[in-house]
Amino acid sequence: MSESLRELGMDLIEERQFERALAVFAESVRRRSADHRSRMLAARCLAELGERERAVTAYHACAEGLLRRDYLLSAMAACKLGLELAPQERRIRDTLVRIHARASRNAPGRASVPPPLPPDPLYEGKVEADLLELQGEELIARALEVLAAPDTGGAADPNARPPLPLFANLERDPFLDLVQRMTWKSVPPGVVISQEGETGDSLHVIVAGKAEVTRLVNGERKTLGRLGGGSIFGELSLITGTPPTASVSTTVDTEVFEIRREHLNTVARSFPSVPQVLAEFSQQRMARNMMATSPMFQQLPESERAALLGRFTFKALQPRDKALTEGEPAQGLFLVLAGELVVQKEDPAGGVVSLGVLREGEVAGEISLMTGSPATATVVSTRKTATAFMERAAFGELVKEYPSIKTYLEHLSEQRQKQTAEALRPAEIIDADELVIVAEPAGAA
Repeated sequence: MSESLRELGMDLIEERQFERALAVFAESVRRRSADHRSRMLAARCLAELGERERAVTAYHACAEGLLRRDYLLSAMAACKLGLELAPQERRIRDTLVRIHARASRNAPGRASVPPPLPPDPLYEGKVEADLLELQGEELIARALEVLAAPDTGGAADPNARPPLPLFANLERDPFLDLVQRMTWKSVPPGVVISQEGETGDSLHVIVAGKAEVTRLVNGERKTLGRLGGGSIFGELSLITGTPPTASVSTTVDTEVFEIRREHLNTVARSFPSVPQVLAEFSQQRMARNMMATSPMFQQLPESERAALLGRFTFKALQPRDKALTEGEPAQGLFLVLAGELVVQKEDPAGGVVSLGVLREGEVAGEISLMTGSPATATVVSTRKTATAFMERAAFGELVKEYPSIKTYLEHLSEQRQKQTAEALRPAEIIDADELVIVAEPAGAA
């Protein structure tokens, strides 16, 4: 029943009948206090009707109910919308502090901080009349009694949901600052939020809803996966300046937080630790992606991949930095996390031959390391590129301990050396017989 009332309310919002929509959403909450989606939409209707203070009260009650049920991102969204109406509202900021304390409890290395006590409810919410029959000031007053009343349902298991992504890594004050600056938006189905190949200056967090990840492969769009609430995307492009390698599009109505570069830069002026927190978060995400997708890591059981990852160090390359130089021994093994490396070789006939591009999950330096010879090509970053790096000595230990990786790299080395030889092979000379010009018979016209 709540879903059908909510759909009716959404239709009324589209028709800009905000008073009737308010009645529908408030009635849905009256019937089921846990319907915080309707509670949030009712708060929007109050704001549209010019009832800003009452809207803030409704957003606050919504945030408290969502926090009680451990929907931390949605609780943040309710706080964000309330703060847009009243930036200095103390009760909403206190709720945000409690959201952060709840999230930080599970953050690695973070001491447990007792959160502020929850506020006393403003209203009992004991409205018996069907709100659909009311209108005007009576409707608004009765609706607020329902909307500001607490969610009477049971509290969630604090360990039942994953910790808040990224935000839990921030200290409290930068967290509060960032929440006020970032953008919340509701996105309809079928909208491309992040476009493959286009420079990205934002990271996105899905609050609620679903999105699809696709990539253009041989001219056809291929689905790589699906994202739900709590998913983050775009942070690697934001950190490395590398265009996204896939597109993300909504498949249903979806709520999203957008954090733009300008938001982070502004927060970082007051809180210099923020860029480092984001960099470490991104490195962890890149590492997890690498363990899941890199062909080299696929040679090991999933349980052993984290130990292998610990042998690498993070190394950022700036545009035109050389990972390998032709004719010089490789210093170690490079594994691309984000960005790209181009492989080039001097052509004996003069100039430079491009042998290919290395992207996420691919390695460089294995030929020199496996054979003990100088690098057979120069490998240079085309743009800011994040890599995992393993020094030569550590690489020697690696191939001793993991025969499957040694075998994989030997096959890869052989394949690449053949490709190099093929690329440098001179074009076939035309047969001399084909160059003989046959004289035309005498007298031919």
